[in-house]
Parts: sequence; structure tokens; C-alpha cells
Amino acid sequence: MPRRMMIWLALTLLLAACGGELRPQPRSEPQTASRSPAPSTPTASTSAALPTSTPRTAKGERRADDVDGDGRADLVVAVDLPRKNLQYLAIVYGSSRGLHPRKRTIVSSDVFRSWLIDAGVRADLDGDGFGDILGHGRPRDDQPMRPHIFWGGPHGIEARTPSTPMVPPTETDVESSRAVAGDFDGDGAADVAMSSPPASHQGDAKLVILYGPFSREGVASRQSVQPSPTGREFWRMTVDRIEGRRATGLIVYEGDDGEQTSGWLLTAGPGGLSKVGRQLNKGMAATFGDFDGDGARDVAVGDDGSRNDEPGYETEAPSVHETLTVYYGDGRTGTFKGTQGPAISGDFNGDGRDDLAFGGGNRFYDPVRIWWGSPSGLRAGGAVDGVSRAEPLAAGDYDGDGDDELAFAGGDNSFEIIVTDGRKVLGRFDLPTE
Repeated sequence: MPRRMMIWLALTLLLAACGGELRPQPRSEPQTASRSPAPSTPTASTSAALPTSTPRTAKGERRADDVDGDGRADLVVAVDLPRKNLQYLAIVYGSSRGLHPRKRTIVSSDVFRSWLIDAGVRADLDGDGFGDILGHGRPRDDQPMRPHIFWGGPHGIEARTPSTPMVPPTETDVESSRAVAGDFDGDGAADVAMSSPPASHQGDAKLVILYGPFSREGVASRQSVQPSPTGREFWRMTVDRIEGRRATGLIVYEGDDGEQTSGWLLTAGPGGLSKVGRQLNKGMAATFGDFDGDGARDVAVGDDGSRNDEPGYETEAPSVHETLTVYYGDGRTGTFKGTQGPAISGDFNGDGRDDLAFGGGNRFYDPVRIWWGSPSGLRAGGAVDGVSRAEPLAAGDYDGDGDDELAFAGGDNSFEIIVTDGRKVLGRFDLPTE
């Protein structure tokens, strides 16, 4: 079954943990130009180690998730309400009091039909200091599906301004490509990783890296093309958040028909992404973070609740079903059992370590649990008070106070945003349903 919605925001990603059950437990203590880009083939390490880390974004430095440049994170959401035949892209801007429900931009489907907005769509692609949005879709049904850029600025995203299509790579067909934004060589300029099928759809997909900065015509500074990390077709990807000049790792998933598949972790460095990856446990909820505060990046992979609905394929193995696996940067591995759904990470209590929210799958009925970062890794906490039948949506510092807020999405025929501090509700509002 396809996921109900994909969202995006200031992505701070996921988990780390020592083994344990996901059953309800006592709450833990807080811690608070235009020409085609020239092909390039940078040398890349094949190490399977986890990506390294650098300090968090310095105070006063503009963030990749700050679309209007006011120093606060903004929320980007693809709203899709099939029962109301309603689809649009919403940007809700941060303020000194958090997300401001009346300060928003709605990009309607007659301007751009978003096929996917998920983790890895926010980055300053042209280097002007304002975060941009990398969407996948098309302005009209008679145009090909491809990545498009919505340019940020002092007033955020302009609702009626057409998006800029990314110029196709020179050696591949971009129809139906998927794309995420990162910094794969650590030079401080945002890059884009793209899944691109070969010409005439003969052979395996290619992993295309477009290196920034990008021109306002959507042209990359250079590009590289490498074989599919999975050895076959792929489209889902999860990327580490852009932060300073740290090279961001990438997870590339095997193709799926709704079932949980394995992701391949590619490390990043001055030479770009490695060509050989590390195979992770199956699970399509994945994220990056520093859960033990040691400065090394950790990776969490979990069961997002989706299943193949073909007869005989509706279940997952015990090692995958309702399982969250955390790969720490120092080589440790932790496992939690007991829920499934999206996984979102962020520093919710401001202690310098990332925390994790995981759950809310199966139409919101699976419990959402919080794990708190600690020197030994993730510690199991409890549920968030006042949040039920909702799923973790995104995390970001929407009020600019130095720690992250955790946003949830709820509603069946509506789209409710619930903002929390990881323990209690700070506010809630609905996005338009007409």
C-alpha cells in the first residue's frame, strides 16, 4: 500500500538506540547559464563506514530549511486529500511564536502538480542565502515528470510564479526520475541526487549527481553518473540534512511494490558519493542523526507500515515487522520492536543530541513513541500528550529558539498540523480543505 502522504521540512533525521521494546514505558527525563553541465567522474571512497559529522549550523548562519531568510525553519507539505480531489503544495513559515498558520503560501495544482515532496527537498540550490524547494512533478499533465525548483527569497515562495525545471543530465533520460538534495562533496554548495532510468528504459537505473551551485535556469555546475547502488532499478532515497559544510550521506532503496526493502548506505566526502554501499536492514522509514552526541552520524531504519498487497506477500519477517534498527557511528547496532510508521529526528529538548519520533503507521493507528538522545544512544520515552491518530511529519526550529519542534499530520478528510516539543502539544491548525 502506498504511503498516504509524504512531507518535508527542516530535516533533522533519525535515530539511534540500544535494544528494547517499543511498548508503553515511563517517560524519560528531558535534556532538552545556460549550458549543459560538463560530465565529471570524481573519485569516491568505497568505505561502508557511517558519514562523519561537523558542528550544527552556527548562530546567525542562514539555514537550508529557511525559505524566507528570517532565521527560522519553515514547513513544506504536499497535501493530497483524494476524497476531496484536492492536491496542493503548502509552505507554512516560522515566526517568533513558531509556525504561523496565516503566514503561508499555497501552490495550487493548476500551477504545479506535486508527485512527491519528501525528506531531502529543501536546500539553498543557488547559494543566495535563501532555502529553495526541490519538488518532483509537472506544471501540466502533458509535460514530463521531473525535478523542479521553487526559489526562496525575502517573501518566501511566490504562489503563482512558475517553478524552474532542472536541466536534464546529458547522458540520461529524466522522465519519472526521483531527486533529493544534499551536499555530497562537503563544499557547502547544495547538490542533487537523482534516480534516472536509462534511455528507452533498457538496463538498470543510474544514480546521477548534479553538483551545485545551480543557475536560475536550473543548470548544475557539473555532474557525475554512476551505476545503481542496488544493482537494479530504484527510486526511493533518503538523505542526511544539509548543515554547514558536512558531506551528507545517502540511502538508496531497492525497488518495491509496497513491501519493505533494503536500503544501501552511500558515504560521502570530498570525492563525492561512494560507488559501493552498505546494505541495511529492510525498512523504508530511514533517517540520519547524532543520537549519542559523539559527533559521528548515526542512521536509523524502520518499518514504515507499508505492505505488498499481492496474495502471499502481505507480511514481513520478524526481523523487519515493527522493527527499528539503529546503526551508530562507532559501529554499535541497536534494535527496538513494537511499532511502525514514519521516523523523524531532531533535537527536541536542546541538549545537543538528536531525538527520534517513530510510529503512526496503518492510518495513524500504530503508536508514536519518542526516543531521547543520551550519551549511550537513544533511550525509550513515552507518547506525546494530546496527539492521537497522527503521524510524525517533520522537525525544525520554527521559532528560532535553538531547539527543534516536532510536527505531526492528522485528519482523514482534513489536514491538521499539530506542533509539539516532543512531550506536549504547543499548537495545532488546519490547512485549507477547499
